[in-house]
Amino acid sequence: MADRNIALTNTFAEFRTEFNELGVDVGDIGTLDAAFTATDLTGAVNEVKADFSTLSGFSIAMAVAL
Repeated sequence: MADRNIALTNTFAEFRTEFNELGVDVGDIGTLDAAFTATDLTGAVNEVKADFSTLSGFSIAMAVAL
């Protein structure tokens, strides 16, 4: 999860750098799977939600090494 903080004392250049890094945290929409038709992050999340709501159930497998 992106956690960005801008202090009131930051310069505009510091703000700009931090803001641009937020885009790196979120990712490039061009790298979404071709099955997605969304053009923004909200649309992509809504598509995933719609896909999961049509399933009668799903499972998540987790491998753990001890």
